[in-house]
Amino acid sequence: MARKVTVKDVFTGRRSTLDSTAYNSEMQGWSTKVQQLAKAQASAFRKGKKRSHTYQSGPKKGKTETILRKHIQYQLKSDSGEVAGVAFQFPVHGIFREYGVGRGTPRSMVEQTSRTMSDWLSGTLQKEEEALANIVAEHHADKVVHLFNGIYK
Repeated sequence: MARKVTVKDVFTGRRSTLDSTAYNSEMQGWSTKVQQLAKAQASAFRKGKKRSHTYQSGPKKGKTETILRKHIQYQLKSDSGEVAGVAFQFPVHGIFREYGVGRGTPRSMVEQTSRTMSDWLSGTLQKEEEALANIVAEHHADKVVHLFNGIYK
C-alpha cells in the first residue's frame, strides 16, 4: 500500500522522492489502538450478549447477532497507495448500545428502561482524534516541505 512519488522542484530542478510507508504504518497503528480501546470499552458492559445468537423465528429468522467486543474491525481506505481514511465496522447493536435504544426503551415518561447510553466508540474516537490529526498534519506538512524545498535558498 506504500506509495513513492517523485516530485520536481520547479525553481531548482531538483527531484526528490516522497514515501508514504511511514505514514501508512502510523495510520495502521492509530487504527489498531482505537480498535483495542473500543474493544476494552465494549468488554466493560455488565449486560450484553455472552455468545452469538441466531434467530430461529420471527422477522429476524436466520440472522445472527454477534458479540460486540469480538467483532469490532477497522479498514484502511487508500487513494493511490496512501491512507485516505479509516472505517470502523461492528455489529449493528453497537449503535443501539451507543445511544441506549432498543427493546426496553421507554415509550412514555412513566415507563422505566434498563438500557443506558455508553459512548464506547464515540468517546474513544474523541479521545484519540488529536493523535490522528497530528499524524495527518505532520505527513502533509512533510509533503509541502519536500515540494517547496529550495525555494528560499
